[in-house]
Amino acid sequence: MSDQLQDLLKRVYDEGISKANAEAEVIIANATKKAEEIVNLANIEAETKLKQAEKDAADIKKNTSSDLQMAASHSLSAVKQKVTELILSQALNANLNSAFSDVEFLKRLIMEALEAWKSDSAGGTIVISEAMKPQLDDFFLQSVKNLFDGKLVVDFSPTMKQGFQISPEDATYKLSFTDEDFANLFKTYLRPRTKELLFGN
Repeated sequence: MSDQLQDLLKRVYDEGISKANAEAEVIIANATKKAEEIVNLANIEAETKLKQAEKDAADIKKNTSSDLQMAASHSLSAVKQKVTELILSQALNANLNSAFSDVEFLKRLIMEALEAWKSDSAGGTIVISEAMKPQLDDFFLQSVKNLFDGKLVVDFSPTMKQGFQISPEDATYKLSFTDEDFANLFKTYLRPRTKELLFGN
């Protein structure tokens, strides 16, 4: 009886151990599978993030390179423009200052401008640089007025450096013949050619 009980207990024990081992193997297998899935998902996510990071880095590099090229191009363009302006200003200002300081040249310019304007206007105002006033004699000023039968007012401006301006009686427009006007006019025509001579484009 004791041996039978012993056998029964051993069988129960062995079956319990077998069952426990089987369950443990299932749990371990499930845990291993789950762990593999988690690792796979983590690897996929890491790979996706790495690819996105590489793409972002490539985009930043491309954009930075593009921005740097654009900034360099703008800077070079600005430098070329400044150099061109400087050379034109140096070349024009000396000659224009000389021409507008020449009283005879200025008188001829005033008379020719008024003669051309006379066909469009019966009278108005001419404003001349105050710096020229001492050099323009009364006879010349009277000749200017006589062109318009006394209907032209001659005025002098302390703010105008050199030259003169003409406007009709109603002041709807102004014809300006100052050194700055001529400099701007010449620069408009000379700028492209000067830039081409200096920089080849």
